[in-house]
Amino acid sequence: MAKPDWGMLQQQFLAEHAITGISPKEWCESQGLKYSTARRYIKISSAQNAQKTAHKKLRTAQKKESAKEPMRNSDIPTAQSNESSNVHDDENTFSLRNYGLTELQAKFVNEYLIDLNRTAAYKRAGGKCEGNTAYASASRMYRNVKVNRAITDALAERERRTEITQDAVLKMWWDIATADVNELTEYRRLCCRHCWGFGFNYQWRDSIEFEDAIKKALTANKPPPQDVGGYGYDETLDPNPDCPRCNGAGIGRAYFHDTRDLTGPARRVFAGVKEGKFGVEVITRNQDEALKMVAQHLGMLKNKTELTGADGGPIQTTGIDLSHLSFEQLLQLRKKGEK
Repeated sequence: MAKPDWGMLQQQFLAEHAITGISPKEWCESQGLKYSTARRYIKISSAQNAQKTAHKKLRTAQKKESAKEPMRNSDIPTAQSNESSNVHDDENTFSLRNYGLTELQAKFVNEYLIDLNRTAAYKRAGGKCEGNTAYASASRMYRNVKVNRAITDALAERERRTEITQDAVLKMWWDIATADVNELTEYRRLCCRHCWGFGFNYQWRDSIEFEDAIKKALTANKPPPQDVGGYGYDETLDPNPDCPRCNGAGIGRAYFHDTRDLTGPARRVFAGVKEGKFGVEVITRNQDEALKMVAQHLGMLKNKTELTGADGGPIQTTGIDLSHLSFEQLLQLRKKGEK
């Protein structure tokens, strides 16, 4: 086998290294050469190393010099400027100033977005009307074209900002309404102490439980129990249908699942636990209310009441002028009304 011409190989490596920046080890492996042998010949020359060091020092000096100078607007790249302007536009997509609202209308929109209650929003915004008149005034303001468009756009902006969609909310309500509470807690009919004992006699868990029962009986001056029913009682087993003590019905027991393992609708309907004098209580969200919310969202429930006049027109009111009547005449009119 001919001896490699290391001088020529070194020149080839330097030429390729100048273009691609490949390392000596990578280049040797690509050429099928053992780097352990070739590293004595294939290497970056000291001149090139010195040139790289000089370039590095020059770049460092340029960075330090530029850091001392204040940044001008023209120094900011165009892409960065566009990105900043886009962010600014996103943050200011919605503004009440763009809708030509009065001060009262703008306050009404802001207050309405808090709880979506038009009457309460009208009062908090500074409306002067009270009672049914306040509801009517709030409804008129809500139906104003500019106000309604501002509210619609504000809700859309809130949805975009919080990434909450109507479908997501509806899915949450549906999960609560259709969750199987048996995934949280169950009432089980399980075996009694005699179901699986020998000869349907009382069955102990183990010898330790049996010995503890003997000690308690002796302390209370009672006859000691027997273990003819054997050991190995497991309260999670089903009842024995032939058991003469429970007639195969077993004993009812409440069972709570490990809430750490809950997923899906079961996790959604679970609202915590409460420990009281009657034991542990599992708290769940109201499934009937959740189903009602789903039905309302789908338009199945009509809970909107509007009072109108004839043929859907406005209600006509007639005023009576009593200013010309004397005090005595007003009293007589009142008495007639009471009759």
